[in-house]
Amino acid sequence: MIWIYASVLVLWGNLASSLLGTTSRLPGGSVEFALAGAALVGLSLAFARALGLDAAALGLDRVGFARAAAVGAALGLAGAMAAVGALRLVAPAIVGQPVEYAPLAQVTELELARHVAVLLPLGTVMPEEFAFRGVLLGGLLRRLRQRDALIFSGAAFALWHLGVAMVTVDDTTLGSPSPWFALAVVVALAVVLLGGSALAWIRIRTRSLATTIALHWLFNAGLLLGLSYTRVPAECCR
Repeated sequence: MIWIYASVLVLWGNLASSLLGTTSRLPGGSVEFALAGAALVGLSLAFARALGLDAAALGLDRVGFARAAAVGAALGLAGAMAAVGALRLVAPAIVGQPVEYAPLAQVTELELARHVAVLLPLGTVMPEEFAFRGVLLGGLLRRLRQRDALIFSGAAFALWHLGVAMVTVDDTTLGSPSPWFALAVVVALAVVLLGGSALAWIRIRTRSLATTIALHWLFNAGLLLGLSYTRVPAECCR
């Protein structure tokens, strides 16, 4: 059952990004993605019941919830700051040009705020965390050693993002036909794999899904806001 669920997640992630991608300017940023996220939570609940996972196995124990969320938020903001710094300072030195994410220039401040506050958590963060660090990780830990569960959950998370990674990189200045496109996609998937495994480890250590929900949310939000407010004016690069 757990292997079936993992396969369903990988298929779901890539089909959703393919079918619903045009509904949003930013990844996962539409009502359609939020509805798909709610459907994924419902499906995941059904698998959790079939796998016999209780609240503790899913990381939903309320004890220490606020502290876990605070820890996750701090880690998420720190990670976002590091990622923005890498994209603004390190990446341009390697590729020889600023790395910009085109969709950020196509949204207003209000649209970006709505995405970060509402659509991002409902369409991306909470469904993914419940699915991967809740049900999938909980099921894997009952069948595999912890190290293997971390690797497998991270790999499934990376495969879920295969389509998203290609589209996201293509929306940057490293997109096709840039000679850096293929390498950038590989690096993005490697980061997601390591990030997925790290999130799973953090969820195990804190025993709470609140940690990874807050971390995932604040990292994505901080990255988008950081890139938006440090965007290089187009006229400087003509």
